[in-house]
Amino acid sequence: MLPDKASAFLLASVPLLANANLLQPIGYIPSDAQIRLSPPKSLFSWQDTPANESLVYHECFGAFHCAKLQVPLDWNAEEGTDNRTVEIALIKVPATVPVTDSRYGGAVVLNPGGPGGSGVNLVLKEGKHTQTIVSAGPDADNDTARYFDIISFDPRGVNNTRPNLQCFPDFIERLAFEKEMLAYGAPGSSNTAFTNLWTLVRTLADSCSKKAIESGIGEHMSTTTVARDIVEIFERHGQWREQEAKRLTNSKSVKDLPNHVKYRPGEEMIQYWGFSYGTVLGATLADMYPDLVKRVILDGVVDSFDYYEGGWTTNLQDTDMEIAKFAEYCWMGGPDNCALYDKDGPAFIAQRFSEITQKLMHSPIGVPGTDEYGADLATYTDLKMQFWSTAYRPLRKFHALAETMAQLEKGNGTALVQARRGMSSQLKLGLPEQCAKDGPYSDACNPLYDGESSSLISAAVLCSDAKSQIDMTKEEFWDYVQDLMKQSKMMGDVWTTIRMHCTQWHARPKWPYTGHLNATTHHPILFIGNTVDNVTPIRNAHKMSEGFHGSVVLHQDTEGHCSSSGVSFCTARAIRTYFQTGELPKKGTVCSPERLPLDGYSEEDEPALPEGETDKALWEAMVGVNK
Repeated sequence: MLPDKASAFLLASVPLLANANLLQPIGYIPSDAQIRLSPPKSLFSWQDTPANESLVYHECFGAFHCAKLQVPLDWNAEEGTDNRTVEIALIKVPATVPVTDSRYGGAVVLNPGGPGGSGVNLVLKEGKHTQTIVSAGPDADNDTARYFDIISFDPRGVNNTRPNLQCFPDFIERLAFEKEMLAYGAPGSSNTAFTNLWTLVRTLADSCSKKAIESGIGEHMSTTTVARDIVEIFERHGQWREQEAKRLTNSKSVKDLPNHVKYRPGEEMIQYWGFSYGTVLGATLADMYPDLVKRVILDGVVDSFDYYEGGWTTNLQDTDMEIAKFAEYCWMGGPDNCALYDKDGPAFIAQRFSEITQKLMHSPIGVPGTDEYGADLATYTDLKMQFWSTAYRPLRKFHALAETMAQLEKGNGTALVQARRGMSSQLKLGLPEQCAKDGPYSDACNPLYDGESSSLISAAVLCSDAKSQIDMTKEEFWDYVQDLMKQSKMMGDVWTTIRMHCTQWHARPKWPYTGHLNATTHHPILFIGNTVDNVTPIRNAHKMSEGFHGSVVLHQDTEGHCSSSGVSFCTARAIRTYFQTGELPKKGTVCSPERLPLDGYSEEDEPALPEGETDKALWEAMVGVNK
């Protein structure tokens, strides 16, 4: 157990870290929210699990299987010159049929984005839902149905994978640093805030990147290297599949096995679903290994050209459109569903939203203390961060934003402060039942995190991925802040802190990406984008699709980040069909949602199966990944 003082400090600090890893779907547990504890021997422990060059699975966290895969630190090192290795933490939701069943469809590997998102945590929370979406439904033809393993992993430097990126002596020091950083406010809020953040972030980046180089991991976290890791995961999965088939059939010879389970060295095909930054990883993977692409979905698409240039300038064009959509849905939802409802229509609601925001910018609101918390302050930066979190998942979060805005209009900042603190309750999400029962500091909380903050993991990847170190003076960077604030008043300046690390990040990759994001893949890629996405506008999906022959963009007519931000049978069935048969939706397909924000849908409720639909399992899976 942690000391009482440390526990109290952590609970106070975690809410401030909720948005440190900005380019990922906020539908799973942030790795920052988990702390390394010593579990009892009866529980699965990553620390006690040996790494192997093959996949050796152990039961973990209930119905999951976990393994640690040993791969070279430097994939391009000449034999005998560098024997250092990486131990990749990998988790699997086993298929519902054995590998010997003709309906077994192999593995689908997921990446949650980030960079720096934990695939282990993604699968713990959403893996079974994802498996339902991609696997055959109740009406499938038994001869052609396919059922999949769902696999993900913690990339290099992340979470349970070793070695970790480490920049602080302990987590208390890290949380204290990040709390101080966020206390300055958004970089565009004042000259003082910008100057303090510029100095603090660059100082951290300087020392952290040098430490990463010294430890060896800093030069081997590039997207190309992780793409090669994914190829290795499929190679080792093919090897495991064949061995598992031999075990199940008691076969001594591979010749006696069905063809679909035989290991094909160097020819194992890739099935992948990547979200957000995971689309950069997926596009890179497809460009490097086009002949191995069997099924690839890139969902919530980053402009990879801009990413590799180190610009981060093509993400926020549509962000503030969510305010207009909020006003529209608020008016449609009516006073029962939207606390900021105005009978005079969306324009008046949007105007009130603007006035509340402007007033808070100049006049923060004091919030009295309670028996649980001390006195606090509701600030403009707090509102920006709640909007930021809400913009990822409007369907389930617009109602809470409406309540916050209505209270602020009355001079009450309680809801806004509670939203900031609310992240602490997410510590329990997706963890084993005993962990949820005993609390976040109990020994049962054991997906286990003792790595670095996700913002630093992001910097370690994206700054080294950029073609060159970003050389900008303080004045030039301020101009960049101003340019992004023109794109998005709500999030432009906050977004620039991602790139701020890169102005003083020294680690350069041993294996940089040198491709052109232009390839004819073995099977065409499916891109997915939303009408309004707060960090990956749908225009990025169309731009990236141009470089991959035969690919198609599926347009989901919703708001938020990635397709999981909405609930659409049309989208889910298109994804299922793609994984089942390879069939792509027709070009120009637009999928409508079953539910709209502020129509009564909320994260507290379990919405009923829409009238006329019969696939309850698919509906529950769609709702599950939306949480």
